[in-house]
Amino acid sequence: MQKITEIKEIHISKRKQIVGGIEKYVEESTESYHAVKYVDGLPRISHFLIDKILITGLVIGVGIPLANILAGMDITVDASLSPFNLYFDLLGRLLIQPLYYFIFEISLQSTPGKLIFGRVVVDEYGNKPGAKKLFIRSISRSIPLEALSCLGAIGWHDSLSKTLVLQKKELTALRMLQKK
Repeated sequence: MQKITEIKEIHISKRKQIVGGIEKYVEESTESYHAVKYVDGLPRISHFLIDKILITGLVIGVGIPLANILAGMDITVDASLSPFNLYFDLLGRLLIQPLYYFIFEISLQSTPGKLIFGRVVVDEYGNKPGAKKLFIRSISRSIPLEALSCLGAIGWHDSLSKTLVLQKKELTALRMLQKK
């Protein structure tokens, strides 16, 4: 199968040309790579913000009951203590966030933030990424300031996992071009 970044298109144009004093239309064809329209910049930040709100809710939903369990074991837990804040940060960044992204992207090929806007995660061939690629994608989001890399065309978690985020209609168009 052909990579979506290597799909070629043939463009045919007609132009007037004078041949032996007679004006004729001449067809010219040029071949070029199809420009894949990645989802980038502010739309990517909108996915991030929606997903971050949901992840924060999960961290609180898991963290508070866990703190109550620890309190029942006579372990003092004070939310103002920095180790407790570190615990919440590590719980969110290293456990819940990667699981959130992995579970949604392996099952739906998207997260709630992307689903709202009609966007999907694909591999370089336009297919649903496998578990290994999605695992790498999910874990690499834990890199500090990684979300800022999405202001460009491809985020770090995309380049490390060899995945892309596309509009569903762009993916449909690319699949049609692949069949030609």
